[in-house]
Amino acid sequence: MPEGAIVVNARVLEGLPHALYRVELEDGSRGQVTAHAAAPELLRILPGDGVVVELMSRDATRGRIVGKRS
Repeated sequence: MPEGAIVVNARVLEGLPHALYRVELEDGSRGQVTAHAAAPELLRILPGDGVVVELMSRDATRGRIVGKRS
């Protein structure tokens, strides 16, 4: 995990072009962010899926999906 990263649970709202996703953070503090999948095995993400998102402290509007929740 990069230094200064914040890990939060989120739910995928929609798939966007270029393997980006709009996700809603479960803590509610930041609302919605745009995230990309960190690994090829995470490309099968569908709206409604629970995911783990890593946000960078310098830009909390963007992140990367580092895992799926069951």
